[in-house]
Amino acid sequence: MVKKKQIRNGNNKNGVKVTVYKVDSVSSKEEKRAKRDKTIQAVLIVLIVVLAIAAVFSAIQTFVPDLFGRFSLAGELAAKVNGKAITMQQLNDEYDRLPLQYKYFITKEALLQQIIDETLMINEASRQGLKVDDSEIDASLAAFMQQNNVTQDKLDEILKAKKLTYDQLRELVKNQLLVDKLLKAAVTGKVNVTTELELQYYNDNPDTFKIPELVTVKHILIGVQDKTETEAEKLAHEVLNQIAADKSNFCALVEKYSDDAGSLEKCGEYTFPRGQMVVEFEDVAFTQGLGKISIVKTDFGYHVLWTINKTAEQIMKFSDVQEQINLVLAQQQEKMIYSELIVQLRNQSRIINYYEAKMKAEADKKAAEEARAAEAVSEEQPASQTEEGQLTINIEEPQTTEETTTTTTTEEPAAPAVGAQINAADQEVVDEQSELEEEVEPVIEEIVTVPAETIVNVNVPTDFYDCLKSKGAVLYGAYWDSSTKTQKSYFGADMAKINYIECGVQGDYRAQASICKEAGILAYPTWIINNEKVMGIQTTQQLSQITGCTA
Repeated sequence: MVKKKQIRNGNNKNGVKVTVYKVDSVSSKEEKRAKRDKTIQAVLIVLIVVLAIAAVFSAIQTFVPDLFGRFSLAGELAAKVNGKAITMQQLNDEYDRLPLQYKYFITKEALLQQIIDETLMINEASRQGLKVDDSEIDASLAAFMQQNNVTQDKLDEILKAKKLTYDQLRELVKNQLLVDKLLKAAVTGKVNVTTELELQYYNDNPDTFKIPELVTVKHILIGVQDKTETEAEKLAHEVLNQIAADKSNFCALVEKYSDDAGSLEKCGEYTFPRGQMVVEFEDVAFTQGLGKISIVKTDFGYHVLWTINKTAEQIMKFSDVQEQINLVLAQQQEKMIYSELIVQLRNQSRIINYYEAKMKAEADKKAAEEARAAEAVSEEQPASQTEEGQLTINIEEPQTTEETTTTTTTEEPAAPAVGAQINAADQEVVDEQSELEEEVEPVIEEIVTVPAETIVNVNVPTDFYDCLKSKGAVLYGAYWDSSTKTQKSYFGADMAKINYIECGVQGDYRAQASICKEAGILAYPTWIINNEKVMGIQTTQQLSQITGCTA
């Protein structure tokens, strides 16, 4: 209902009447209520839709956990550690930074596990309140550059080659220092090696402390590369006569006549156990008396060989090796404590390894495809019919006894074997499998490691060894080390062409030659190529890949 009311405007000088229409309050309230109800209905509809979507998404997550978790704004994820993402880009970048030789035995799966463990330890270090300040990072970088003789320009080159920024390098150093602090507190600090344990290890491992029979010789090699056999033998006897007259001039004669570049700077001297030199050379070195000099013929030429010292096989005293035993046992305890720490951290954490699951799924799929392909191939092989109308299955070297041969006689032509014909889809699988095997086979052949005892020395071009020398390739090893012996066996008679440095010290396998200490050799064998260390046994093919020299 609308009511009409006339009022006079007090401010109106002309006294004009103003008419005001007032709406009934009851009608106004009903209109507002209707509007409000309509708004509430709209909100409820939207809320119901949202809840329905959430319910569907929740169901998807229940039946397919982490379906969407493998992807983030940073890209595809390799793993998550307590919610922290490790991206595939990060994994690929770190794998690409590995030296080539490390990639032969470190897979991406293994590297990812290391990254996960490192992340766990960094988190634990932070939880324990361990910190690293900028001064510690600066000191660590400065020490690295000084120890490796790296200038700032050289460091910049390394970072560019490894696709790292300086800030990323500092972050890596910070993380490493954090891990070091955690390990010092949680691992190293818990090691306890007693004298009783040391004695037990010494008595239980006598062969470990056995020093083999050794002989020390000096020699002058008269090679046959640029001489005839007769000329080389004649010169060897002439040199022998000069030594017989005056042994003090032996080193001068080595410099003047010897063709063994590897021993020129050592006055032709070698110390070695049995089994490391060519047979003719070794037999004379061990059998002839001390101080005796004789001429020995080998494939390398004629050697003027002087035996100057012999050491019988012996067991080192406990007091001489106690320090080394302590180090070995401490390392064993550290590994055990470290493993327990990692297991504990993993059990306390939520780790999702997307990459591992992805690789497993791909491997399962490949295995299933290979199984189907193999089944298709076996079904494709037709049965053969004998001249007498007998249906038989072809096998290699068939058994001829009645017990093992089964035949079926029929007057009608034999029907095709069941499954002898395969459909087009199965044939496509077979074709793809064959192509895959052809592609993979040369790769497998390339990375197969041949046991040392089966290696036959191949005639490697001489320029390969010249190329190695031009690259500054030097092999460091020890006479008592089995891995060094294996490395040498890869080259056979051509070992003389390798620049080899002996790090072992006669009578004390703990000691190391000063030249090896200065080079920073920590394990045997170790190569230094283009001023970079390459640890472990290397085949000629691996050396070729590292140096670019053609083997």
